[in-house]
Amino acid sequence: MQRLRHPIPLKSVFLSITFGLSLSACSSVSNHVTPLQADSQWAPVAQSTHAKQLEQVLGAEFTLQRQGSQQASTLYLEVAQQSSDEGIAKRATSTAVMSDDTQAILNASQRWLELNPSASEAYPVRLQALLNTEQTDQAAELLIQATQHNAALGFLPNFVDQNVRHENITSQLEDILSAPELSKDLYVEIAQYHLLFINGGYPYIVENIGQLITRSPKSELEGLIVIKALSEEQLGFKNKAQRTLVQGLKQHPNSQRIQANLLEILIKNGKSQQALDAFYDADFPPYLAQQIGLGMGQLLIQQGHLEQSIALLSDLPRHGVLRDQLLFMLANAQHEAGQFDEALNNLINVFGQLSWTASETIVKWLYSVHQADLVNGIILKRAALDSEPGHIMGVADLHVQQRQPELAIDLLTRSLSVFPDVDSLRYKRAITYDMQEQWAAALDDLKLLLEKHPNDPAYLNALGYTLMVRSPDDFDEAFELIQQAYALDDEDPAILDSMGWAYYLNGDIDSARDLLAQAWNEMQDAEIGAHFGEVLWHKGKHEQALAIWHQALKDNASLPTLIKTLEKYAPQLLEGA
Repeated sequence: MQRLRHPIPLKSVFLSITFGLSLSACSSVSNHVTPLQADSQWAPVAQSTHAKQLEQVLGAEFTLQRQGSQQASTLYLEVAQQSSDEGIAKRATSTAVMSDDTQAILNASQRWLELNPSASEAYPVRLQALLNTEQTDQAAELLIQATQHNAALGFLPNFVDQNVRHENITSQLEDILSAPELSKDLYVEIAQYHLLFINGGYPYIVENIGQLITRSPKSELEGLIVIKALSEEQLGFKNKAQRTLVQGLKQHPNSQRIQANLLEILIKNGKSQQALDAFYDADFPPYLAQQIGLGMGQLLIQQGHLEQSIALLSDLPRHGVLRDQLLFMLANAQHEAGQFDEALNNLINVFGQLSWTASETIVKWLYSVHQADLVNGIILKRAALDSEPGHIMGVADLHVQQRQPELAIDLLTRSLSVFPDVDSLRYKRAITYDMQEQWAAALDDLKLLLEKHPNDPAYLNALGYTLMVRSPDDFDEAFELIQQAYALDDEDPAILDSMGWAYYLNGDIDSARDLLAQAWNEMQDAEIGAHFGEVLWHKGKHEQALAIWHQALKDNASLPTLIKTLEKYAPQLLEGA
């Protein structure tokens, strides 16, 4: 059995465009740890009276700059444990956050709070680490400690929003914030409404949030207004939600969160042109215009306003991190509106995380309009620009699926001049040649690969297997190659399959059965199933063979080896395949 030795992962990622400003700017650092503010004032090191500590801190700082936070975190923590300088403890905590080391964060933040229990910046960092490790009781004690030392809990509402997608964190927060010792804190109450919204408590929010809004600090009003409006929308009161946001915008005319949600509500309420006029009048900065415009564009598409969506998306800035998402959405809207050439031109220029999705879509579109002959030139150019030979592999598979193996061979052949050192492309071509019964060409590619990698078990096995099944006169040479592969790797299912089939062809049925059973248990591949089933059939175990062939059909019903086997022994299985 042949198997791809060096697979290149294909990027098949579709990023849904969401309204990034719907509730809050939910950004978080690795492991969801709340980042510390920029620490430009930690210089008390320079005032240290202890030369040894100064030397240790300078060593830690040198390590941070040269070797990174992972190495420096331990050094800073050691100094912080010996020092009574809060600045060093803060630096140790910040470095632990950068290194994504939860235990170091816990140790450093504990030392920081030992030195200054009122250090408000330390509490969200430590809280996140405690919740990540499910130390719920300790997290509750931490917040109670904060109130006892007059450390403000103003971080809590935003903390909830940062963890909105992490149910384990928000469920712990629900339990913690219900503690009687925290019940009188206004920020705790506000955070509870954020949690209520996450959990769908819309009726309670709509009924009660008004009194909270009148008591809340200005910094929290935008979020609460948005929560109220979105809750009203969820309950079906879209006009009411619109009025809430309009009133909120009057009170907070510079609020981008409120404005973004108002634009969305206007579209949902059938006032798309009003939303577009308001968007252009707002004069958002370029990045924000992209972010909000993408959300509006998606919503316009969903509402059936293709032309308005295309016009809006075409006007948005085409640079920055959202560039590829913008072009991808625009291309799909244009395609849906029948603007094929414009859609294709935009899709060709989509790279980044959507690169493979774009390539896959290009192939689909061109096949749909019977222009498959244009695929290879476009994909080769994209693969070269993206330095991503995985596109070639994926599109070759798509050609084969469309029953155009000659296009797959053409693409792979041309790609070798662009990526001459990517052996997996040549191997892919060898397999495709083999499928087309162009065995001499397949053997040439496999021999060339083995010359480059004489001790590679995958290439030894591939050449040996191909010789064995395509050139029976070379059985001895083939078996020797497979045995060499087996000696190097006796657990690879592809090699086990080749060894088993070689024994079967040589008349050793029992050895064949044992090796093929092992291969099948490791990987239920169609070709292994074809071989294993045939051996079992010859052992008189027909029902077992039929069951394995039935499973093999699920893996690859079009595999020639499997089809030929079933035509010979169980043609009835092909009737429903």
